[in-house]
Amino acid sequence: HRRCAQEVPWAFLDFKAMAQHDGRRPLTAVALLLTLLVNLRRGQIAALPGPSLPVLRRSLLSSAGALGTSALQQGASASSFATPFGNIDTSFLDASAPPDVAAPPADAVRTASGLAYKMLLRPTCALSKSKPLDNPDCQRPLPYDKAVIDYTAWLPSGKQFDTSSLEKRLVRVNSVMPGWTEGLQLMAPGQTTRFWIPAKLAFGDSSDDPRKPAGPLVFDIEMFSIERQPKPPASLGETPADAKLTASGLAYQDLKPGTGTRKPTVNSNVTAYYNGWSKQGDLVMSTSFGAQLNFIVKEIPIQGLQEGFTMMVEGETKRFFIPSKLAFGDKPEGNVPGGLLTFDVRLVSINN
Repeated sequence: HRRCAQEVPWAFLDFKAMAQHDGRRPLTAVALLLTLLVNLRRGQIAALPGPSLPVLRRSLLSSAGALGTSALQQGASASSFATPFGNIDTSFLDASAPPDVAAPPADAVRTASGLAYKMLLRPTCALSKSKPLDNPDCQRPLPYDKAVIDYTAWLPSGKQFDTSSLEKRLVRVNSVMPGWTEGLQLMAPGQTTRFWIPAKLAFGDSSDDPRKPAGPLVFDIEMFSIERQPKPPASLGETPADAKLTASGLAYQDLKPGTGTRKPTVNSNVTAYYNGWSKQGDLVMSTSFGAQLNFIVKEIPIQGLQEGFTMMVEGETKRFFIPSKLAFGDKPEGNVPGGLLTFDVRLVSINN
């Protein structure tokens, strides 16, 4: 396989195509794949030209799925995959459990919630120990921010149960388990930290989902970057008691009075700044992230927001609580958010 790899670019060494194109040779494909997997683990092909080790590992595991199998068990956390010749154990590709996986060591930091952690790699903002971790350059995410991370997870027994497979993941800090929400806010870009998360901050003491095991869990998390998000209102997902209501059911609060007297119609071209959130806290639309500043009111795809603009004067800021019947419904198809939407809107100008 060394000579073959030197002569054939990795881009053209397509196991999926081999298995799908020539059904008479699945055994050859499986044998070749297993040879590469074993030597990859042993480090005997590290010097070959081609993609990095993580990319190669993902490519081989992906190719394995085409050799007549069911999908890998929830991605990279699978310990085996099925073939016409029986199950093939891939647990040897899992990351080795850390020596302190069973319990946090004495030098781990413990928080009031019960979370324990230990920094494995200092953040980019303070690589030198002479530079304090709380220096102004060390920015950390807020609960509503998003962070790009990589992680691997183990049970206290040392069994790996989840991993991002060295593929960066973008997560909103307050959308994950409580232990992560607390832990991610302690990190800065470039930092790698090991967390020992008690059951009460993870998935609890009982779980029927193998992807969400019960009991304490251990995570190694590396943070690459932070994506700052607008701060959402505290009242996401519900309409405050002091909100005003229109006949249609649209609710709103006046945040800042305007300086003008004109109000747009649905045919008006306007300029506005806005941020909109789903009831789960996801940012739906935002001019801070490239959404359109100038538009005709009737072209807004949310009926409640169209109505809201016709109530405003130039310079005014309002917060709208748009019920599902005036938005996308309770259970829309695709990635469109359902339920109540919340929008902060500032009308800058009416252009015609």
